[in-house]
Amino acid sequence: MKYHPITDTIDRLPQQLKLLDSAEFKHIYPSLDEYLNQIESSGVNARKDLKLLLRFLTNVIGNSIGTQTRFRNEAERFMLFCWTEKNISVLNADVEVIRKYIDWIWSPPKSLISDTTIASRYKSKSKTEIRLVNKDWRPFVLRQSKANRKTSELISPERESISKPKQNYSLNQTSLQNSYASLNIFLKELTESEHMLRNPISLVKKSCKYLVKGKIYKPPHTLDDETWQLFVDTLTEAANEDPIYERHRFLVLALKVLFLRISELSKKDYYTPTFGHFREDASGEGWVLNVIGKGKKERLVTVPDTFVDHVLIRYRVYLGLSPLPHVDENTPIMPSSKSGQALHQDSLNNMVEEAFDLVIKSLVAKDKKPQAHAIAGASSHWLRHTGATQALDEISETMLAEELGHASVKTTVEIYVAPAHRDRIKSGVSRKL
Repeated sequence: MKYHPITDTIDRLPQQLKLLDSAEFKHIYPSLDEYLNQIESSGVNARKDLKLLLRFLTNVIGNSIGTQTRFRNEAERFMLFCWTEKNISVLNADVEVIRKYIDWIWSPPKSLISDTTIASRYKSKSKTEIRLVNKDWRPFVLRQSKANRKTSELISPERESISKPKQNYSLNQTSLQNSYASLNIFLKELTESEHMLRNPISLVKKSCKYLVKGKIYKPPHTLDDETWQLFVDTLTEAANEDPIYERHRFLVLALKVLFLRISELSKKDYYTPTFGHFREDASGEGWVLNVIGKGKKERLVTVPDTFVDHVLIRYRVYLGLSPLPHVDENTPIMPSSKSGQALHQDSLNNMVEEAFDLVIKSLVAKDKKPQAHAIAGASSHWLRHTGATQALDEISETMLAEELGHASVKTTVEIYVAPAHRDRIKSGVSRKL
């Protein structure tokens, strides 16, 4: 393989780092060891580069699997480019190398693009510790958007036969920005650790011919009132018919009504959301939920009486618990139906997607395909945005900022109110011919 994956799964990276300098490495990663020997035969110190990459991923990047994966993918791809296309160590990358790399990822060779997401870089050999390379792996993936996928699966199945030619591969502006950001942090770490003399990313980015400058206001994705009511009705009917959907109903309503990020209900290494985090406030005015949000920041979210009466109590009764949480209760808010252990974010994401699928199917059955198309690309964050947008009519911007966990009211206003944008639109519509 000209392009061979050099990193294993995220959870195996620390072990891979430990093995790299040991005699065991060639036995556990036979093809990778051979690949590194091949690169080093051309004068590039590939093992040193790989060691720096693995240290970066295990010691510098946080514990979020999504973040680690994003940094891993970009840094690995850049390292392979340096070795294979330029025959240099990543430590010798300069402005010109970075420019060529950006050209490369903007329009990669078709042979390096996979038609579908490759599930793994390596697979274990049966009854051994040996890791076998997945020969179908490619540095680039032609991903189908969620909206297109849902359209093909649930709304217009006749589109399933439409091919996905590799000629359709393109890097959008968000992906390009993410590539620059990930690469910048990787090379910054190499510079600060004195392995590189300087980080050339900022110089390249300033003159990048692909980047579109400026930023326009983009309103948050939300569900309209009719679609949201359909969510409530559909999930309630589904739960009435099959209790397995009680979890879906509670999760979706909690994300929307309590303005939560899905990560705030997920199990983490340092925190497990439990029912003990619900409590009656000391003021006696109502219930609150203690949340650990973005950046490990703690906040209190108010819990409406209607949520307590029609969502929380119903959900707890389904779980076989007392109607209301008690002080210091350690039962996970989102437990597995099999083990009772708290669920991680991937499981909750799947649950939300299943809920959206139910609503899309309901819209299609009601001959409302335009509305189904409108939410085909929806994610869990749409629920938080929907709740926040609706709440603007009921509470102040300052209170909403506290509920959302925004460090500044300005952030809340810019996202949900956007006064400057609205004033400009109002003025613009009255211009004369």
